[in-house]
Amino acid sequence: MENNANENVAQRYVDILTNAGFKALFGDEANKDVVMSVINEFLPEHRQVRTIEYLPTEQQGPVISVSKEYHYDFMCRDRSGSVFIVEMQCYSELGWFQRCVSYASRAYDRQVRRGDGYDIAPVYLIGLMGVPIEHHNAEYWRNRYISEYTFREKSCGELLAETIFIIFAELAGFDKRREECQTEQDRMLYLLKNVGRLNERPQWLQNEVYERFFRACEICAFNEDKRIEYEKDMNDERRLNGMLRASREEGLEEGQLQGKAELLLKMYSKGMSEDEISSLLDMPLEMVKKLLASDV
Repeated sequence: MENNANENVAQRYVDILTNAGFKALFGDEANKDVVMSVINEFLPEHRQVRTIEYLPTEQQGPVISVSKEYHYDFMCRDRSGSVFIVEMQCYSELGWFQRCVSYASRAYDRQVRRGDGYDIAPVYLIGLMGVPIEHHNAEYWRNRYISEYTFREKSCGELLAETIFIIFAELAGFDKRREECQTEQDRMLYLLKNVGRLNERPQWLQNEVYERFFRACEICAFNEDKRIEYEKDMNDERRLNGMLRASREEGLEEGQLQGKAELLLKMYSKGMSEDEISSLLDMPLEMVKKLLASDV
């Protein structure tokens, strides 16, 4: 029988919809086979990956010292040169779709080299959405959990070339019970959303792919260095969540919350004083103090 974690039981597996859990799974190259299995569930048959090369998650914009840096959650490419980005979204954020377009476009543009023409490999951005997407036609999207956006001719849907594809796995709305998960994609969506709540691997998820997935997510199987890093990331995330709650109480708009809180925490961890942070973020000193005191 399947067991869900509760307050009295130590968490056995990471929660993919946390920054720490996502990093523990996707950021460890020892989990490369598991990562490929996850990515392949959302790709067309002709784009299935067999091997991947991890890419740096921090990329400089086109003009050094002027352009902003791009910070990806996860990025890799396969033998064909196709680039795959995975982003995890667990907070509401103004302009999140535009950010995904910007991230994918930058990864696409970086492939252009002077004199090489425009024979550019496609870029696939897969978003694991822990928050709902506000579709214009909500009724159409009821019981649909995968949405895909790309460049097509408007009237007939013609696809002249594979360029940029943005695919969202809408985990926030995925509410199927185990007996309703009839496809491999259903089962992967169930896992991505619920693995952090489970105390054991369910009997209905017993093949080799799922065995590797659960092994990669099992906290007690981490080596000492990874365990220390995971616990630090979890503590940082708890503190960030406390800051977000305090920010809401102070009346900051939803779209401003995460970015300011993350930047504030990073500045403080680098040794900057409360006065310096207040000045650089143009934030009242009392608010800075309250946010830093909101650790949970």
